[in-house]
Amino acid sequence: MEQLALIDLMPEERGTSGAVWWSGSWECRNFGGFYQVREQGRGNWCFIIYAFGDHHANVYRVNQIGELYRENVPIDANDRITILGRKYGRDHWQH
Repeated sequence: MEQLALIDLMPEERGTSGAVWWSGSWECRNFGGFYQVREQGRGNWCFIIYAFGDHHANVYRVNQIGELYRENVPIDANDRITILGRKYGRDHWQH
């Protein structure tokens, strides 16, 4: 039986929170407007950090039409980023 996540989504469908799609060997999802991935569909979902600032990280988000853009989020001295009011450590982000 084919898994629903294996069906690729149109870009505008990716703009819906909870949408899941594949890009090569990466399973991707829209997590409340934030872009997350995990390799081969296994392991922790991870936010992608594009760049770092003094007290922020630049992460990828997904807009309503499924396009990626970058936004700054806080990062603390313990390397935890804050997304949607929750802190995520190194096990949940990639750079």
